[in-house]
Amino acid sequence: MASTNDPDERDDRALERLLAALAAIEEAAAANVERSREVQDRARLFQQRLRAGDRIADLVANEDRPRTVELLTANMTTLETAGAELRAAQALALREEGMTIAAIAELFGVTRQRISALLRQRAALEAEVSSPTPSPLPSPRG
Repeated sequence: MASTNDPDERDDRALERLLAALAAIEEAAAANVERSREVQDRARLFQQRLRAGDRIADLVANEDRPRTVELLTANMTTLETAGAELRAAQALALREEGMTIAAIAELFGVTRQRISALLRQRAALEAEVSSPTPSPLPSPRG
């Protein structure tokens, strides 16, 4: 682990991972903005139609897919997934720069144990991804 604040000496993988996580957050936020606008439009329409006396069951049954509740779920899931990756990438990058687990935990507002588990999970995932896949055994000839 590099323990320097010199950007030239950072682990390139940690930096690339962080940059990718930030790009994913940017994409997730943009997609959520689009879905949120659609949710706002639908909420206004639902309000108008309910005030006009339409039945809730009819409004929901005739709603375009994905339905409003599905759009909201997609927004939450998208941010949760991208946020988890960002949190892991930031923790790893901070650790690579020499920050202690306790200091990272304080920055993130979680326990040291949570940061340790996050870093262990990330290390295990990376080991799994970077390990070469064994070649299949040759078929027996017969």
